[in-house]
Amino acid sequence: MDRTNICKNIIQSIKDYIMDPVKLEPHRAEKHFVRKRKLTLLHVIIYLLYSSKASMFQNLSRIRDDLSALSFPDVSKQALSKARQFINPSLFKELYYLSVDLFYKQIPSRKLWNGYHLFAVDGSRIELPNSQSTFDFFGEMSSFPDPDRRYTMALASIIYDVLDDYIVHASIHKFLSSERAAALEHLKVLEDMGIHTDSIIIFDRGYYSEDMFRYCVEHGYFCVLRLKECLNLSKKCSGDTISVLPGSKKEGTSDLSIRVIEVVLDDGSREYLATNLFDPAITKDMFKELYFQRWNIMQISA
Repeated sequence: MDRTNICKNIIQSIKDYIMDPVKLEPHRAEKHFVRKRKLTLLHVIIYLLYSSKASMFQNLSRIRDDLSALSFPDVSKQALSKARQFINPSLFKELYYLSVDLFYKQIPSRKLWNGYHLFAVDGSRIELPNSQSTFDFFGEMSSFPDPDRRYTMALASIIYDVLDDYIVHASIHKFLSSERAAALEHLKVLEDMGIHTDSIIIFDRGYYSEDMFRYCVEHGYFCVLRLKECLNLSKKCSGDTISVLPGSKKEGTSDLSIRVIEVVLDDGSREYLATNLFDPAITKDMFKELYFQRWNIMQISA
């Protein structure tokens, strides 16, 4: 099945889902959308899914022109803004992961880099819209030079299928949450979906830790992690070296071999990559190309 038909199937599945009152029931706030009103739960969902950055008037005009059978009522902006607060965000999470599941079940073949699937992980600190609900959950922040200004920040994190151009899993956390913890959540989703075998996970600087490396090894992942220059592993590296991470009898862990590669960039600067990929077909020089495969995720998360 080609990608066009996969997309058609995803759209039809989402349509079937939102047209089913039983499936929508868990996603509405208690005591809302229960009486017969002009603006139904389906109307609000369609508006949110269909809206662009255009004005509310333009969005409603498009909906009425394109979806005339929906009979979208004449309502105020205030009514729509209020009604949307009574839809649980879990609905949109459910719809997105429905699309992800269908994509990987129906794609006939996945693209490979030298026999491996490639995933990249990245996180970004983002500012959220100010509202009491975001303040309550994420907390309020202030900063110089205007300490009276209040705002909210969060950590957003994604894992991206580099070659098939698909965001497999995304999450949002409180500002001071751990990027590594978010990354582990992504990896567990890949495992649950059964798409993690023969995969290389590419991590940026800041994700490396011995625990993260051990998790990848023990759960069947290959990984490439950019090292901070201050780490002992990078200080000892010159070219392509093999080091050993000693195990701990107390923690029940064994010694692990780790390959540390020095990559010389075009400007003469050096970066260091740690990996458990010992495949002789993947040479030292190929790791530079492999690491920069993550470029697209940087554009997405920027």
